[in-house]
Amino acid sequence: MERKSVGILAHVDAGKTTCVESFLYHCNVIRKPGRVDHGDSDLDYDVDERDHGITIYSKEATLSWKDTELNLIDTPGHADFSAEMERVLSVIDLAVVLISGQDGVQAHTETIMDCLAFYHVPVLFFVNKMDIAEKSEEELMADLTAHFGDCIPMNSPEAMELLGMVNDDMLNEYLETGKVSDQRIAHAVSTRQFFPVLFGSALKDIGMTDLLDAICRYSEAPEPNSEFGARVFKISMNEGERLTHVKITGGTLRAKQKLSDEEKVDQIRIYHGARFEAVSEAVQGQIAVLRGLKKIEAGQGLGFEKDLERPMIEPCLHYELETERENDKKLLMETLRRLQEEDPMLNADVDEDTGAIGISIMGEMQAEILQRRIERECGLSVTFSAPRILFRETIGNEVIGSGHFEPLRHYAEVHVRLSPLKRGEGIVVRSECSGDDLPSHFQNAALSALRSIPHKGVLTGSLLTDVEIVLIAGKGHIKHTEGGDFRNAARRAVRQGLMKAESLLLEPYCRFEISLPKESLSYCLFDLQNRGASFEAEEKPTGMSVKGKGPLRTMMNYQSTVLSYTKGQGRCVLQPCGYEVCTDQEAIVGETGYDPTADLRNPPGSVFCTHGSSFSVSWENSDAYMAIKPESKEETCTYSHTRYHVSEEEMKAIIDSQSGNNRNPNKKKPEKKKPESQKPPRPAKILPRCRIVDGYNMLYAFDSTRSLAQKDLSVARDILIDELAAYQAYTGEKMIVVFDGYRRSDNPGSSQGNDAFLVVYTATGETADERIEKLAHELRDTYELLVASSDGLVQNSVFAQGAFRISARMLEGEMNDAKKLFEK
Repeated sequence: MERKSVGILAHVDAGKTTCVESFLYHCNVIRKPGRVDHGDSDLDYDVDERDHGITIYSKEATLSWKDTELNLIDTPGHADFSAEMERVLSVIDLAVVLISGQDGVQAHTETIMDCLAFYHVPVLFFVNKMDIAEKSEEELMADLTAHFGDCIPMNSPEAMELLGMVNDDMLNEYLETGKVSDQRIAHAVSTRQFFPVLFGSALKDIGMTDLLDAICRYSEAPEPNSEFGARVFKISMNEGERLTHVKITGGTLRAKQKLSDEEKVDQIRIYHGARFEAVSEAVQGQIAVLRGLKKIEAGQGLGFEKDLERPMIEPCLHYELETERENDKKLLMETLRRLQEEDPMLNADVDEDTGAIGISIMGEMQAEILQRRIERECGLSVTFSAPRILFRETIGNEVIGSGHFEPLRHYAEVHVRLSPLKRGEGIVVRSECSGDDLPSHFQNAALSALRSIPHKGVLTGSLLTDVEIVLIAGKGHIKHTEGGDFRNAARRAVRQGLMKAESLLLEPYCRFEISLPKESLSYCLFDLQNRGASFEAEEKPTGMSVKGKGPLRTMMNYQSTVLSYTKGQGRCVLQPCGYEVCTDQEAIVGETGYDPTADLRNPPGSVFCTHGSSFSVSWENSDAYMAIKPESKEETCTYSHTRYHVSEEEMKAIIDSQSGNNRNPNKKKPEKKKPESQKPPRPAKILPRCRIVDGYNMLYAFDSTRSLAQKDLSVARDILIDELAAYQAYTGEKMIVVFDGYRRSDNPGSSQGNDAFLVVYTATGETADERIEKLAHELRDTYELLVASSDGLVQNSVFAQGAFRISARMLEGEMNDAKKLFEK
């Protein structure tokens, strides 16, 4: 039996849920089709979905139709939940796109088709509600063809003739036999050479079995693959249990199977709406839900599958959340982080300057649903601020940027070429460096930094997009380059390039479709023109239709405006449609007041070192100090590299350190023994230093965090970590910061950072004191240990392990002195 995954997509009110209910009924999954307006639909079981009468979360169901097993995924139709819809597209073999026979192609239909083109998903159109449609099939076909190109009505008498015109193979088969085989049709559909169209009515059960037949006949199942692979498309929470939704794209996945050293599948479930069946294994083509995975995220590939690079749809509105009490912010942030596992696009964060909690979402409906979920999850009543538009920035020309990071005992230099890309292509990072000019491990460090840094523009500090970043040159130091040095140099290189470039401010645009009486048309067109929108008007039997697009900044909440000037007779549908160049760039940049040279987290200048002292150089002058110079005065992509020079002393030390490694152990070299009295004393072994810091002990002892810790512990902790990280970068010594996590139930513990700077959160049942004592024992032969804590018991314990002790006051004093010296 073939297995095929099918997604059902539509704009709001196209009848998608009714169509799904009809499928379930005809495939004998339910005894009677449910209805949205009756609140008894099988897959829309969530309380918010039934209250609002819309689909909010994607759901899976497994159906059998004739000789095909269909994995059906129902997706949201409301524009605010487009990101939830998009996450499904990477795992479906065919998309069934519903069109309302009453409305024809809508703004959200165009967004859906843009997403399907982005993921190369085949499409089958079903025009629903034909029992009450105002347009004929011919008019609706003309609408589909005008918007999406080659669309063929499969129930038409001319269907075979039209199919023969799709490609040469189909034409030859049609001329020879008078028809085209299902196999050729399915291949043409799967390669998006045309879109089949069927008509019917889900509510009246007209054409539904024909639609099921067409899904099975006109789609291709993936080629069999014995190698294991899976694509993660969703994370959900069920009564506090984290569930990972995947499609198996190859091989077999078994319960209790380990996916990595840290991830193990405890249970495999096959879901049907809210119900599920636990199975021992899942095979290629199945949609499964895995229990037990802790950190795997939506978009990740398992086995041979690669991770998805980026989503097409991104939120364009930013809201700030306010709680009744200041002390509730920590609980709110923890709740948002859990919700963000389900919807990574939330981007919940805390403003570094104001402490305000912000999120990125699509619109008012999503804000309302999120508000209700927060109250159910943690009992907090939150309010949302007025939305703020999320701008983006890009560049209009190609430039070279360079960054150098060389505080004492650190070294990295990076040179990049920045080039503009087409709208919607995001950030692309690649290298043109040869391994001879920059060793591969240094290149990997620079490329990893360039890919992971959220690059910000220099006009408003908004995220950078549609830019290709090419690593063209770089330099490290054998002895002094640390893990984070290339990250610092890469960030500065991009920022310096942006300061040189022609920067462009981008703002989100939206498609709109307005239905209104004829007498309101002139006011509508005048108003749209003032809002900077482009549009075209069309007369309909019921009035006028105005379609177009404009800046979301001016069109936000335009629905209420239409209701006002049409006295309740008009209707407006808005749908975000990507970013375009802002027409009011100068005014918006002026209002923002962003100063790129004052952004300490994204500096455009560089840091150099001479005679044991570091100094900063502004971005305008830093090119003159770079170790790597352009070969000509003009900025080009060709660079001359100053290669590493190893002195005789360094070479001798390297040879001495390796001496004896390649000697024949059976061959003894005669040595001239010195008299006992002439033997030099054995030098003491010099170990690198490692600082172990008792995190919460410092938090309540430092002047910079003590008072804040009483109000907002998480914010104070982040500030402390930043200060310690800066001090570690200054000293170059390894640092491990340990925080208590033992009071939290079911806390597995975690760590983050790198080999030079590591932050550790202890697991349930383990105190920070115990972890510090354990680290002191484990590392005492590898490092000279310096433990920072004002806890007498901790000090005595680590002293017994041979570690040196330092109080919180002493550490804070050292950090303040270092900060003054660095600033000087």
